[in-house]
Amino acid sequence: MTRQIADGFQNPRLIELEARVRGLETQVAHLTELVKALSGERDPT
Repeated sequence: MTRQIADGFQNPRLIELEARVRGLETQVAHLTELVKALSGERDPT
């Protein structure tokens, strides 16, 4: 079974990895804003 899984796996392309990174960066930014809002912290800018 391990062999079947390994045969079906393909390394993601660079463009796919970049899209994942952008998505994660966006999620982190949203979570940061939520934490600030919940903690009552204000953005100084």
